[in-house]
Amino acid sequence: MTLYQFNTLDETEQHNAVWNHGVMVGDRVEGEHRVILYQLFSFYVELYYHVKMNVLLRLCSFSNTESLDVYLDQIDLKSLILY
Repeated sequence: MTLYQFNTLDETEQHNAVWNHGVMVGDRVEGEHRVILYQLFSFYVELYYHVKMNVLLRLCSFSNTESLDVYLDQIDLKSLILY
């Protein structure tokens, strides 16, 4: 599935695609929202949850790797170094 194909799906189909094919790669807190990042095929999807209301507010899909910068501090480089 391409990003374009994903974006043409309705909201329920997009959520099903994330749950069935996505791999969680990070999360972050943004104000009252918890943002969970998934990799799905060759693109990424962020799910925005309202923490207090425990409800999914929106979904944002992208292929631009610059948008991943906010997740870089979560990568443990020690585990990637070979001794």
